[in-house]
Amino acid sequence: MSLRDTRGFLLLNGLSSRDRRAILIGMGVLLPAIAYVLGVRPYRTALEAVRDRVAAEQELLARELSLLASAPTLPGLLQRAEADAAVFEDRLVRAASGVLAEAELTDFLEGSAFRSRVLLEEIRGGELGRGEEPPSGLSVVRLHLRGESDLEGVLTFLDEIEKSRLLLRVRGLALEPEASRPVSENDESSGNMDPLPTGVVAFQLIVDGFARVEEHGS
Repeated sequence: MSLRDTRGFLLLNGLSSRDRRAILIGMGVLLPAIAYVLGVRPYRTALEAVRDRVAAEQELLARELSLLASAPTLPGLLQRAEADAAVFEDRLVRAASGVLAEAELTDFLEGSAFRSRVLLEEIRGGELGRGEEPPSGLSVVRLHLRGESDLEGVLTFLDEIEKSRLLLRVRGLALEPEASRPVSENDESSGNMDPLPTGVVAFQLIVDGFARVEEHGS
């Protein structure tokens, strides 16, 4: 079998009919694949990109038309948004420093406890736990409280916190009823008697307040 080279091209004249048929079949399979890779696929990619851009432009146009349609109502919406923002700001603890914010929140809780007939035995500041972050632009004032009252007093105190003008969040609550053991001077079996309830409930509470602290100085 011999091949003749004419101006750099391979000719099939010297091949047998079987070899020429095999080569032609191979070219028939290969040429469409080359045409798809070099022509059809880039065209489809470009077409999909154009469709995506058109869809994005249509979505943007729809938003702009919707905004234009709602233009007459925008002043009212803006006023309501400003009013809502003012209400939110009024519920924040305002102080010049974190220490003063803690003191203001302490005063508020002490007043609520007094109105609820709750005896606060301890109020101390606390730190945020690992992984906790304050809301953007705000500081968290965390206080740990320990006190006692009857059950009604504790519930009233919690209700005062929930309905307060300040934005407060209860992070933890533990209740423990206090009991007393009866003592009789002439009864040796008194130590085996069950404790009697006193009606007093000891509690521990963790409260978060939110402050817009404006600290000055470096």
